[in-house]
Amino acid sequence: MELVATISIMTLVMATVYQGFASMQGGIAGADERLRNLDEARLLMAATSKDVRTAVRLSAGSSPFVLADGNEAIFYANLDSVDAPKKVRIHVDDADRLIEEVWTADAGSVAPDYTYTGEAQVRLVGRYLANTVADPIFAYLDANGDVLATTPLSSADLIAVKAVRINLVVKKESGWSMRSTSLVNRVRLPNLDYNAVAG
Repeated sequence: MELVATISIMTLVMATVYQGFASMQGGIAGADERLRNLDEARLLMAATSKDVRTAVRLSAGSSPFVLADGNEAIFYANLDSVDAPKKVRIHVDDADRLIEEVWTADAGSVAPDYTYTGEAQVRLVGRYLANTVADPIFAYLDANGDVLATTPLSSADLIAVKAVRINLVVKKESGWSMRSTSLVNRVRLPNLDYNAVAG
């Protein structure tokens, strides 16, 4: 009887220890996944903010944006430019990756009528985007900081854009049940009236 009682107690203790160990292991793995999501979101935010910040008009009274939508933006930018602004497209592909395409102005085209007919340089900015239609990546703000709500923006609203709010939701699929990671940044457009050609 004593032996049976001892074995029963040991079994109960071992089961408790095992459950505690499994719970601790799950917590560590979940924390690692959250850190991976956060690192990916930080990389995405740094790259996207840097490029949006370089948006520039081709002429006075025009907008740097060709298209301003919730999960896609096309704009002109002083992105490593020496002769003319680049044309930049940032969008999400079917695999939930943030993609950047950059076109260099055609040789011989002049301001403000630059043309961009060459092949785009394509760069993978980051992966695991989980933004929804109700929670888009880009929101466009006017001079008062108010959101220009209807996207894609109309021609009049494109001209009114003074800042862009970037909201990145990242979630790498894993075996652990956890929430996505979100980062939000408001990017002013300080170079709107900077003339890339004149320097």
